[in-house]
Amino acid sequence: MSVNDEIKQLKIEIERHNLLYHSENSPEISDEEYDALYQRLKSLEAQVGISQGSPTETVGAKPSRGFEKHTHLKPMLSLANVFNSEDFEKFEERIMKRVAADEIEYAIEPKFDGIGISLTYEDGHLTKAVTRGDGEVGEVVTENIKTIKKIPHSLKHNVPKVVELRGEIFFNLIDFNEINKKIEMEGGKQFVNPRNAAAGTLRNLDVEIVKQRPLDIFLYALGGHSDDLTLNSHKDFLEFLVKNDLPISDQITFGNKNIAEEAVKKILNSRDSLNYEIDGAVVKVNDVDLQNKLGFVSKAPRWAVAWKFPAAEKFSKINDVLFSVGRTGIVTPYATIEPVLIAGANISNVSLHNMDELKRLDIKVGDTALVKRAGDVIPQIVKVNPDVRTGSEQEVDVPQNCPSCSNSLRLDGPFLKCDAGMNCKKQLFGYFEHFVSRKAMNIDGLGYKINTHLINLGFVKKVSDLFKLKQYESELKELEGFGEKSIDNLFQSIESAREPKLETFINALGIPEVGETTASALARHFKEFKNLRNATLDDLIELDSIGDVVAHNIKDFFQNDPVGIDALLEQLEIQKFIVAEDSHLDGIKIVITGSFANFSRDELKDIIKSKGGIPSSSISAKTDFLLYGEKAGSKYKKALDLGIELIDETKLTEFLKI
Repeated sequence: MSVNDEIKQLKIEIERHNLLYHSENSPEISDEEYDALYQRLKSLEAQVGISQGSPTETVGAKPSRGFEKHTHLKPMLSLANVFNSEDFEKFEERIMKRVAADEIEYAIEPKFDGIGISLTYEDGHLTKAVTRGDGEVGEVVTENIKTIKKIPHSLKHNVPKVVELRGEIFFNLIDFNEINKKIEMEGGKQFVNPRNAAAGTLRNLDVEIVKQRPLDIFLYALGGHSDDLTLNSHKDFLEFLVKNDLPISDQITFGNKNIAEEAVKKILNSRDSLNYEIDGAVVKVNDVDLQNKLGFVSKAPRWAVAWKFPAAEKFSKINDVLFSVGRTGIVTPYATIEPVLIAGANISNVSLHNMDELKRLDIKVGDTALVKRAGDVIPQIVKVNPDVRTGSEQEVDVPQNCPSCSNSLRLDGPFLKCDAGMNCKKQLFGYFEHFVSRKAMNIDGLGYKINTHLINLGFVKKVSDLFKLKQYESELKELEGFGEKSIDNLFQSIESAREPKLETFINALGIPEVGETTASALARHFKEFKNLRNATLDDLIELDSIGDVVAHNIKDFFQNDPVGIDALLEQLEIQKFIVAEDSHLDGIKIVITGSFANFSRDELKDIIKSKGGIPSSSISAKTDFLLYGEKAGSKYKKALDLGIELIDETKLTEFLKI
C-alpha cells in the first residue's frame, strides 16, 4: 500500500473512531490501538505533509446532536506524551530554555482513564457541566452531573465571579462490574470497559437511569475564570478545591525532576491495585507564572506532559519489504509483517525509515523480528533474530527505479530519492494535496478522492493546473459522486484563493521543513516573494529561526523548483507582508547576550519575534541592537567596537513595549 493510500485509509478509520469515542461513546478499540493508528498517521504525514482535514490537526470530535452545545471559556486541550526518563529530560530542557529558573517544581498525579468534564461555577453556584467535545465546544450535561453526590452545587471559599473546574468522570471498578451484571440480568448489552460505561451514562438523556449508576469524579485542572481568582500554583488550586469540598486524587506529589520520576514510577506500579483505571501519570509545572510564560502549542500546553505506560514488544514475521514515495521524492522502505497485537494495537506495517536503518537491521524477507511499541510512539523493529533463520529468507529487493514513475533513484545521504518532481504521480499527488490543504491554500471541496481523479484523468499535471480546472467543468460535473453544486463551490473556492497572503503561499509550496511558523518568519523578514526567492544562503541564515539545513532546503527547493513556481505566479497575485501596528521592531536585527533576572533568552526571542524583530545569534555590522545582561562576554565587546546600540535589562520593558 502506498503512503497516500494508507493516509486515506487511516484518516477514515481515525475519524470513525473519534466519532465513536467522543460523540457516540461506543469505542470499538482500546486507547492503545487508537494511539497506534494516530501515531502512524502522524509519521506518514511527516513524510508527505499534513493532508486537508487531518485528524492530527484537531482535538476529539464535534459534539453530537442530543445535548445543548456550549463553548468553553478556555479550550480543553490534549497533552504531549513522554515514555521514559530520557523523554522527560528533554521536556525539562525545553522548559529551561524558555524560562529563567534554577529548578522546576512539578505536580505529579495519575492520568485518569475516564471522560473529561468542565464544571462552571458563577457567583459560587454550579451553572453548567460541559463535556470536552472537540476541545472548543462540548455538550451541556449539567443535570446528569448533579447526580454525583461528591460535586457541591455551591462554593464557599474564595468564590470568584466565574470559574471553570476541569476533571474526569469515571466508574470505580466495583461499581462498573455491578452495572454490567445488572445489564446482563436485564438482557441488555454490557459496556466494554469503565470508560465506555461512564461515557454512555454521562450522555444518557434519561436522568433517572443516570441516578441509578454511581458516577465518580476527580478534579485536577483550572479552566477559564474571572480576574478575581488569583492562584499562584497548582498546589494553591488543589487547596482551593479541597476547601470547597471538591474531590481530588490522594496520589499527588510535588517536587523536582528526580522526585517527579520517582512519583511517576510509584503511580505506574500502582495501576493494578487501584479501584479505577489510569493510563499513565500527568506531570505539570507547579508555578502558574511559569505556566503562563511557557504557554501552549497548537494542541497542548508546553508546561505539562502525560507520562504513558512503558512499551510492549513481540516477535513477528517479515512478510515483505516495500518502498513508498513521499511528496519530496524520498522513497521510504517499510516492512509488512504478520499482524501482531502489541499493547492493544494491531500492527501490520512498520516503517524502516531509510537505507541506513535497513542496513543496520540487516533485515531479510522471511525474518523473525522484534517489534516494539510504546504508547503513542510509532511501531518500530528493534532487531531481527538471526538464530531462527532457515535459509529460505530472501534479501530485500532495493529498487533502482521509482515505484511510481520508474525514474532512476539516487542516494541522498541515508535516503533513496526520486528527482522526477511533478512528473512522478506520487510526488505530484503529495504536493497537490499539501498545496490545497486547509492550512495552505485552503481549497474547499478537494479531498483524496477528487484529487486522485484530477491527477489520474490528466486534468492536473502540475500544481498550477488547479487554477485551470474551469476548462474541465462539464467533465467534472459528469463524474460519479460529484454534483453540480459541489463543483461550483469548488470553482468559487479556487477563485477566492488567487490572492494569497505571502506566508500562506510559502507554506503551501511544501518546502521541506518549512511549516506555518517558519513560513510566517520568512514572510515577515522578506516582505515579498521575489525577495525570498532571490535570497542567498547568508540572507536566510540571518534569521534566528533558520538553521543551515532549512536554509539549504529553501535554496535547493527554489533551484530545483519541483512545483513549477513560474506557472503558479502566472495564476496568482501574492500579497506583500503587511506589518501589524504593534510590530514596532519590524525588520530590526537584535542579538541577545548574557543572563537576565526576569527573562530567559528564549523568552526574549519570542517577544522580539512577536514585535516583528529578527533575533540573531551573531554580531555583525548588520546588527541594529544588542540586548545584554550579566556576563555579556565577547558579543558585548564586539558590539562596542562596531558602534551598535546597547540595551541593558533596565531598559528592556520600554524597548520591547511590554
